[in-house]
Amino acid sequence: MPPHPHLPAVIDAANALSAGLQNPSLLVGLHRDIDGLTGKDGKSLGGSKKQYALRWGIFTMSYAVVEAFFNEVLALDPSRTRHLPLNPDKLRHVGQQHAVRLFTDDWGVRTRTLGNAAGNRSRWQVYVGTQQVKLYLADMKALRDILSHGGDPYTVSNHSGALWSLKGGGHSMRLMGAEGFIQACCDLASQTVLAYGGSLADFPEWPEPERSGLSAERRPSLPLLD
Repeated sequence: MPPHPHLPAVIDAANALSAGLQNPSLLVGLHRDIDGLTGKDGKSLGGSKKQYALRWGIFTMSYAVVEAFFNEVLALDPSRTRHLPLNPDKLRHVGQQHAVRLFTDDWGVRTRTLGNAAGNRSRWQVYVGTQQVKLYLADMKALRDILSHGGDPYTVSNHSGALWSLKGGGHSMRLMGAEGFIQACCDLASQTVLAYGGSLADFPEWPEPERSGLSAERRPSLPLLD
C-alpha cells in the first residue's frame, strides 16, 4: 500500500506520544523503588495509599497522551475544535474520512491482567479483534472519566476482564494494569502508523518501564506487529 499523504504527520504524532509516555514509564519504576522505603511518618510506603495513588497518575497521564495522539492524527483541518474520545467506533469513522482503515478486526492490544495461576500473579493478555479492543478501551475510558471527576475508581466497569476484582466488590487497576496500558498505547499508535502506509522502521523507540522478575516476561505477539 502506498504511504498516505498524512504519514509524516502521523509519525511525528507517534514520536510525541513516545515522549509523552516517558514520565508514566518512569513512575512505574518509582512505584517499585519505594516498596522498601518508609515515609516521614515512619510508616512503610510499600502498599500504602501514597504508593497506590501513583498508579492512577500513571494511567491518567498515559490516557491523556494517547487520546491526544489520535486527535492530532485525525484532525481534518486546523480549525476543528471538536475533541475525539478514545472510542474505536468514532475513531474508525473519522479515519474513513481520511481514507484510512483504523481499528479493523486484526487490530489488537497487549496489556497486563490477573493470571489464572496460583498466587494472583499478573500475566500479559492480548485483546484482538474489534469487539475485544472495544471492550477494553471502554473500561479504560470509564476509569479515566471516574478519576477525572473525582469519583471512586473502584466502581469502574470490567466488561473486558482487564481489571482486578476486589473481595468487597468493585474492581481495581493494579500497577501491572497501568503498566500494561502504556503498552496498549504503544500498540495502538504503531498500528495507526501501519494503517497510514508506514512500516516498522517508522515506529519511534517506545519507552519501556524498568522490568524485573515476572514483569519482564516476554510480550506476546500481535497479528500486525510481529
